[in-house]
Amino acid sequence: MKKLSTRNISLILFFLCLSSITNAQDGWFKQKISNRITVSFPTEPKKINETSFGLNQDDIIYATSFVDLLKVTSLSLEAFNKSVISQEYADEFLEGLAPSFPKYVFEKPKIYNFQSCTSYTIYGKDSVNRSTIHINIVFVDGIAYTVGCILPENKDSKLKDLFLANINISK
Repeated sequence: MKKLSTRNISLILFFLCLSSITNAQDGWFKQKISNRITVSFPTEPKKINETSFGLNQDDIIYATSFVDLLKVTSLSLEAFNKSVISQEYADEFLEGLAPSFPKYVFEKPKIYNFQSCTSYTIYGKDSVNRSTIHINIVFVDGIAYTVGCILPENKDSKLKDLFLANINISK
């Protein structure tokens, strides 16, 4: 299996979202982030670049981005789909993520099925700043769609839960 040294590209896009967030209007907003994926935000997010959107509202940072991992890994779709379902691959993915959040201690990524697609959920905690990070990554045709939130550790998580679950994959 080819190591995902380029997985950092997808994570960099996600982190760009986290570092460039603005406030927006009231109400949930359906944001089309690619031809097949729509993510609902609590309010209209800011477009960070061609693949990233973000929002900071009520002390919660919401962000989404995507990257074509087939292009950056040079794997075929078949090889990618076989790799992405393994815990080893999920652990490597987290290894690329963790250095970007040095104060966070991450749990082992969990692999699950979301709308018939392999997905990871990643949780981390920053005890110093008393915040948590929640990330869902959904793999669709070799593309990693990342949806995540950072919030104070005692903040009500209902909006975070709704956001992380509001990914629509069209056929």
